[in-house]
Amino acid sequence: MTTLSTYTVPAAVENITIENITSSSIFLTWQIPEGNRSSFEIQVSGTPSYNKTVDLDSVLLDNLIPGNFYKFTVFAKAENGLLSNGTERSAHTVPAAVENVTIENITTYSISLRWPTPDGNRSSYEIQISGDPSRNFTLHRENVTVDGLVPGNLYTFNIFAKTGDELISDMTTLSTYTVPAPVENVSIQTITTSSISLIWPMPAGNRSSYEIQVSGISPLNLTPDTNNATVGDLIPGNLYTFTIFAKAGNDSIISDSITLSSYTVPAPVENVSIESITTSSISLIWPIPAGNRSSYEIQVSGTSLLNLTPDTKNATVGDLIPGNLYTFTIFAKAGNESIISNKRILYSYTVPARVNNIIAFKENNNSLKVSWSPPEGNKSAYQIDVLGDHPQQFNVTAESVIITNLTSNFQYTVRISAVVGEYDQRRQGSSTDISVLLSDILSATNITITSVNLVWIQPQNLEDISYNITGFGDPSFNWSGSTEEALIENLTPGNLYVIHLSATSNNTVLYGYGEQISLYTIPAPVENVSIESITTSSISLIWPIPAGNRSSYEIQVSGTSPLNLTPDTKNATVGGLIPGNLYTFTIFAKTGNDSIISDKTTLSGYTVPAPVENVSIESITTSSISLIWPIPAGNRSSYEIQVSGTSPLYLTPDTKNATVGGLIPGNLYTFTIFAKTGNDSIISDRTTLSSYTVPAPVENVSIETITTSSISLIWPIPAGNRSSYEIQVSGTSPLNLTPDTKKATVGGLIPGNLYTFTIFTKTGNDSIISNATTVSSYTVPARVNNIIVFKENNNSLKVSWSPPEGNKSAYQIYVLGDHPQQFNVTAESVIITNLTSNFQYTVRISAVVGEYDQRRQGSSTDISVLLSDILSATNITITSVNLVWFQPQNIEDISYNITGFGDPSFNWSGSTEEALIENLTPGNLYVIHLSATANNTVLYGYGEQISLYTIPAPVENVSIQSITTSSISLIWPIPAGNRSSYEIQVSGTSPLMLTPDTKSTTVGGLKPGNLYTFTIFTKAGNDSIISDRTTLSSYTVPASVENVTIENITTNSISLRWPTPDGNRSSYEIQVSGDPSRNFTLHSKNVTVDGLVPGNLYTFNIFAKTGDELISDMTTLSTYAVPATVENITVNNITSSSIYLTWPIPEGNRSSYEIQVSGTPSVNLTVYSESVLVGNLVPGNFYLVTIFAKSGNGLFSSGTDVSAYTEPECVKNFKVTNITLHSVALNWMAATGNITSYFIEVYRNANIYKQFNEESESVLIGDLYAGIQYTFIVCAMAGDNTVKGCRTEISAVTHSSSVTLALVYYATDGQREQNIMAQMNKLVSERFPNQNITAVWKQEKRIL
Repeated sequence: MTTLSTYTVPAAVENITIENITSSSIFLTWQIPEGNRSSFEIQVSGTPSYNKTVDLDSVLLDNLIPGNFYKFTVFAKAENGLLSNGTERSAHTVPAAVENVTIENITTYSISLRWPTPDGNRSSYEIQISGDPSRNFTLHRENVTVDGLVPGNLYTFNIFAKTGDELISDMTTLSTYTVPAPVENVSIQTITTSSISLIWPMPAGNRSSYEIQVSGISPLNLTPDTNNATVGDLIPGNLYTFTIFAKAGNDSIISDSITLSSYTVPAPVENVSIESITTSSISLIWPIPAGNRSSYEIQVSGTSLLNLTPDTKNATVGDLIPGNLYTFTIFAKAGNESIISNKRILYSYTVPARVNNIIAFKENNNSLKVSWSPPEGNKSAYQIDVLGDHPQQFNVTAESVIITNLTSNFQYTVRISAVVGEYDQRRQGSSTDISVLLSDILSATNITITSVNLVWIQPQNLEDISYNITGFGDPSFNWSGSTEEALIENLTPGNLYVIHLSATSNNTVLYGYGEQISLYTIPAPVENVSIESITTSSISLIWPIPAGNRSSYEIQVSGTSPLNLTPDTKNATVGGLIPGNLYTFTIFAKTGNDSIISDKTTLSGYTVPAPVENVSIESITTSSISLIWPIPAGNRSSYEIQVSGTSPLYLTPDTKNATVGGLIPGNLYTFTIFAKTGNDSIISDRTTLSSYTVPAPVENVSIETITTSSISLIWPIPAGNRSSYEIQVSGTSPLNLTPDTKKATVGGLIPGNLYTFTIFTKTGNDSIISNATTVSSYTVPARVNNIIVFKENNNSLKVSWSPPEGNKSAYQIYVLGDHPQQFNVTAESVIITNLTSNFQYTVRISAVVGEYDQRRQGSSTDISVLLSDILSATNITITSVNLVWFQPQNIEDISYNITGFGDPSFNWSGSTEEALIENLTPGNLYVIHLSATANNTVLYGYGEQISLYTIPAPVENVSIQSITTSSISLIWPIPAGNRSSYEIQVSGTSPLMLTPDTKSTTVGGLKPGNLYTFTIFTKAGNDSIISDRTTLSSYTVPASVENVTIENITTNSISLRWPTPDGNRSSYEIQVSGDPSRNFTLHSKNVTVDGLVPGNLYTFNIFAKTGDELISDMTTLSTYAVPATVENITVNNITSSSIYLTWPIPEGNRSSYEIQVSGTPSVNLTVYSESVLVGNLVPGNFYLVTIFAKSGNGLFSSGTDVSAYTEPECVKNFKVTNITLHSVALNWMAATGNITSYFIEVYRNANIYKQFNEESESVLIGDLYAGIQYTFIVCAMAGDNTVKGCRTEISAVTHSSSVTLALVYYATDGQREQNIMAQMNKLVSERFPNQNITAVWKQEKRIL
């Protein structure tokens, strides 16, 4: 018998259904065909193509390429391999999601996006844009520029890939703002001493705010609808640069900036007072105004402008005309000197010049005629003071006066001075004195310190008369002669002399003729008076005792009674004075009846101002301390407050409080306050007070990490100093931290609780505290425990758990699988529905608290499950799976067999409906088949096959391999078992997918200095099965500080500024190398390093730091401080062609000195020592020499000016051209160079007889005595007639002759006398036309 067996062709598969499509798999199911078959064959056509055989009526086709088109042909297969007709179905896989979308460029009207090409294929990309305007795009490239947007608007981009049959990928969402439109056409609206107001038109579009960055102060943030701003609390006269930009979003997107610079108005010059007045100058003094200035300008009516350096506090305006009224307008200037302060106006006359050439004539015994030459310049009148037994004082306007009501034989001093102005503007010139004594016969018409000029009346009708004068005193003297005038010299100053006149005629004594008078020589003046000591209420004077004698001294003090002193005194203390007042002491010697006084010596001095007492602190801020005090007794010119580490503060004299700003928060400052007077060289006792500034508050506190029992806070170190921090936490004890701390972890907290942290800084004895900063946060809730899963049916599951420790507000349930679900519940159990049978799910449960940005989610507890008709997995772990199944109905004595296909494969047999399979490989795919037997018979039609993955092993021991500004590289050992991929989730970026054999990665596109948290886990299956997560945090390296600019350099400070680097940072570190060296930590993008040495070279190393002390690349910049100003320049020697200058070495260092000489010729010199000889100059020229110190890189100090005239050269060919009885004519050749006049001195017996200025090269000197030798000295004068050239000398004797007039005249007796005298006077006037001589008739006397 031949037997043949075969199978019929299996029935074709029908009703193929696509149950699920992902980017890498398609799940097919179909209806079981009629009849039998041994398996199903699936042919997959596409890329990749492959065949797959399955026993069930469904198949998961994986390892497909995203977005590809696939055709699936399903055959039923008989045991002998016969295939049914194929049934086809086609589909695309879901395209891969667009990932790692980066913003390539943002402008005000456009946003450019770019992304890498996703895996697989796609027909197009779809971009949905939400915002104003909204729009959609379909495109076929991996980048897009969306334009036509509104500046500063928020736009959300939803990006996904599509296939031909409209399958779409997961959506990637990205939001950003367009760059706000820049602020343009900013203009300055108003400027004051402490504020600058800006205005601008509103830019197009939107913005979240404006920011104005101002050099030296905190940024100013403004609301978005603002179009103007006033920046206050500025320093007068300072240059401020305003950088203005709009911001959008979280303020990280900023517009182009616009920069505008302006000076504040300098503070006006206040309390200007007149310090001293001379005939040719007026000196002004004022306290230095607050703030800064580039210069002062003083406008003086009728003169050139005077420009002064900014630290000047006094000025002398010279070359003025004596007795003139001048108007002074003074103001400060800033910038290019177009910004000026309010003007202050002051009026004053110069002192009139001294009158000259006083001549006294006796009118009679009781009256005197005095005449004089008018002074140089102007005057309104002359004040005449007659000192004697009946003092007189009156004013005249002419240059002569007849003084009457004098007492015969009494010595008088006539004092004449020019005056101008009225009331407080009255100015009186120096006086010129002449002392006289009138008597019947013998009179003294000019009494000086050491001489007396005597005149007397000739006896009538006598001839051949000789006179004898005897003087009794110390020394005594005798004089004989035939003239009626005698000059007696070499007398003792201040002495009493009794002078007797007698006469003889023809050797016969004229009895009854003659006279005796008594007079005093003028006492010698008190000279070289100096101030010995000064207190708040007294000034002590000292002087050498003058030559000669005196009866007493008198000291006249403005505002007090005169002080009379004994003649042998050489010092005096004037008490009862007011503190800080200027007192003028006029001291002179007196003799006789005290009406005969010496020339006056004047000395001025200030008393010491009263100290500032009871100073108290009125208020304290982080950057200022305000002091207050009662105004001290008396006066002062200013106050000075010296503050450790800052420039002195100068205050006006009526101030009683001051705010010292620009201080460092939390620093201890010592204030030394004192009053000053005069030229600020006289200071009061010092009062010292110390205080801390309020420490800067802790700002920008952020939460670094949160756990179930702790919260870690981090903050940038505040500016300035502090003694400690204190953190007050609700429900716990305060936490005190050291002053250099910048983070803190508060532990011992309850999970899921809300905590409020109040943090502030303290200083001093902890009694001065900053403003408090408050931040609140929940702790992370604890993990839920004891999860239990119950299968409800093939599509639903019940999960229950134990509540966590601590608090929670809800539980978040996250179901990972084909149709992910996420929802919250408040109970400790939940039924999860809408599950797909035979699909593996992960159920993730975590406790949550809080809302919005305060939402905290605890660590999750996962359980992985798979539901099916019969066989289900209720707990899948890394190495085990718990299987449960339904018992067949109405059958007993059942035994079950489970076969698992995988690595490793396994078998299990038993009679229970639950099995725990262990020792599996993590992340592996297992196909598990359940079958049953009853009574040793296989139960056909019972059983089931399921596929599941074990949970992949977590990534452990992750470490950071390297860090740059834009990337962080991670490394880890490969976990046990298998995985389909890794996923790294990085805060703020798209997830990173890695191949399963990776053990390191570099996450790029990061922002410098940012803190990033990396959550890394493995995935298996369709990527819905994930491992436990491993979390690691790190900062990127901060971006380096670039484009550092030097904003300002002074002698002791250097100011740097730089643009904000990309990304973030916690602080900047500045290392300063030089002398002194120092380190700074700061949080602004500018710094002023002070306390430097002038002219020193400093190197600045600048880098940014992050919270964990990562530092950027270092930027290095070197510069010199400005050298210190050259001071106290001394003109050591002046010749006709050179000026020799010396000065002390300024503070600090310098490489050389630059000398600028302005004049004719102008010269520039460089010298390396502290002296210079400026030669080849023109005689008599004015030269302004400005000396600068110069640093190694060519920085100049402020210039210091000194001016001088070169000496004129000597006159040449000096000669006498004519001599008469009473005059000498001189002539000379003009001196070389520039001269203003010639100074003529006339000496008689080594004493100055007269002196004056002459503008021409010849002069006729009159009013000389006949027959006397005179010495004439001439020297050329330069400048304001104070610079003398060398002296050229010549001597001459006036002619000595007698005149005899012979007259023969015959007349009757009745007309004899009148006719003779008429003829005599006619002859005299013809012979002496320039002399005032009148002949008078005297009765003839015959002596028997």
